[in-house]
Amino acid sequence: MYEIKIRSWLKSDFTVVRKILLQTWLETYSFIPEEDIHFHFEKFYNEAKLNILYTDPHTQCFISELDEAPVGWMKLFNNVSQKRFYVSSLYVLPKFQGYGLGKRLMSKAEEIASSKHYDRIWLGVMKENKKALNWYEKQGFDFIEEEPFQMGKTTVMHLIGYKLL
Repeated sequence: MYEIKIRSWLKSDFTVVRKILLQTWLETYSFIPEEDIHFHFEKFYNEAKLNILYTDPHTQCFISELDEAPVGWMKLFNNVSQKRFYVSSLYVLPKFQGYGLGKRLMSKAEEIASSKHYDRIWLGVMKENKKALNWYEKQGFDFIEEEPFQMGKTTVMHLIGYKLL
């Protein structure tokens, strides 16, 4: 049996977070040119940007560990102006998907959203990321909005949805 742990991230996790993001994107987003993935990654997930996330009072991030090895990352964002609580990122390294890590991370997001008196959580997923889209629908998400998302020079459609708590 394996042990799953969800914990708040630390500054010392920045390197592992970058590894999880880049590896997951490269293996998942085959519909986006690699140079656009690298451009987006370096622009939005460099050390300085992670530092900003780390100190943002409206953002919380978590690491998921499988037998003490970090294999997933989740970013939550309390969008006060929209009155929406977002799971703005949820990534599990592809070879560790299917162990229940995503469900555990999502449970943590639901717990935090409820504690902040939200009745739903929101997220966005690329329309072409069929595996993730199907997974979110199985978790109870209803996708009601669609908008473009830019990664480098590539634009993909992004579905926005929510799950009632």
